Formats: sequence, structure tokens, C-alpha cells
Amino acid sequence: MSAFSTRLGRRLALGLALGAGLAGGGCNRLDDYMAADLHDPVKRHPIAYSSRSETLFVEIAPGGYGLSANQEADVYRFVERYKAESTGSLRIAAPRTAGAHYAVSGAARQVESIVRMAGIDQGAIETSRYALPPQSAPALKLTYDRPVAVPPECADWGSDLGENRERLPYNDFGCATQRNLALTVANARDLQIPQAETPRSSENRSAAWTKYIGGESSSSSSSSSTSSAGAAAGTP
Repeated sequence: MSAFSTRLGRRLALGLALGAGLAGGGCNRLDDYMAADLHDPVKRHPIAYSSRSETLFVEIAPGGYGLSANQEADVYRFVERYKAESTGSLRIAAPRTAGAHYAVSGAARQVESIVRMAGIDQGAIETSRYALPPQSAPALKLTYDRPVAVPPECADWGSDLGENRERLPYNDFGCATQRNLALTVANARDLQIPQAETPRSSENRSAAWTKYIGGESSSSSSSSSTSSAGAAAGTP
């Protein structure tokens, strides 16, 4: 075998050895996606959610018909909370017995009217009947489910931070922030979906649109307003 062949064989063997080493080391390599996840507390310490039912009983006094003024206000506030907190349906239940069901029929129509005026889609309303407990006044039952934030558990100090040669985020990195957010949020639905926007003010929009269709530019309007202010102040 010639010297050239020997050197070529050695180089090939060395190349194969280096390739195998790089392939084996690549299995333990921390790629960019994994590093980004380790730096993201939302993924490492996610906030969980559970469901809680909110219920309003609207009792009808004996011999009464319909809702009182205070009851109308209570139903309206309950419906507004449903719109802001719930991600499911609004359930309206009436008593199952014929007498109690007839007693709440007028109040049920008023509740349906309040729900319609609140802008709730008819498909989001579920109606049913329930068994009225003995010796209880006839009542309508309004119920909805809302999400409740469940904070993550922290205090995981199992690793020695003094030997963190890779400078990776420690186990509890960002956990306290996530836990405090879950404990203090007033409406957990805000962490799941954005709230609807309130209607914009139409006064300024109408004024700007009137100037636009009239061919008046914003610069001319601002200069005219400045001239008017100067004339009012008595400047030459």
C-alpha cells in the first residue's frame, strides 16, 4: 500500500469519527426553540382554568306578578356580568310544577326582554325547568359558568444555581409573576380572549366626515380656527 493511500485512509477515518461525534452531540444540543421555551414563563408555568357557576334566584312574592324595580336592576347587572365573564350559554330555568310555572310566567317575559335588550344572541340562551324545593317561593333561576384562573405551584428549588454553567433559566424562573397574575386578575376571561370594544365616540368622526365630503382640509380648518382665536384676542 502506498503512502498516499495510507494518508487518505487516515483522513477518511478521522472524518467519519468527527461526523459520528457531531451527530451524537447533536442529540443533547439546546436548539433555539427549546431555549426560547425555557425563557418563556407562560409556557414553563402556565395558568390553568377551572369553571365556576354564578346563579341568581329571582323570587316572585305570593300574589305578585312580574319583577320589581330592584329585581329588574339585579337581572340587568347579572346579564352584564354574563356578557363580560362567561364563555358559554346563559341558562334560564323556571319551576317544573304548573302552579309555580304560571306564577313566574310574567317575570320570565320581563327577563327575556332584558336579555334581548342587552344584545345577547338567542342561540346563547338555554331554557329549562327545575324541581322547586318544598315550602319555597316560585323563582326563576339564571345561571352561567365563568372561568377561574388557577395559579401554578412554585418553590421548585431542586437545582443548584451555583453550578448552572449553561446559564439556563432556573426552574422557578417567572413562576411568581404567573402566580400573582392568576391570583389578582379580576376577570379570568381577559387572559383567554380579548374583551369587546366599547362604541366609539361619533361626534368627532361626524365632524371630520362632514369636512371631508365638503372638500375642507384639516390644515385649512386649523388655520381658520387659529385666525378666529387671534381675532378674539384682539391681535393684529
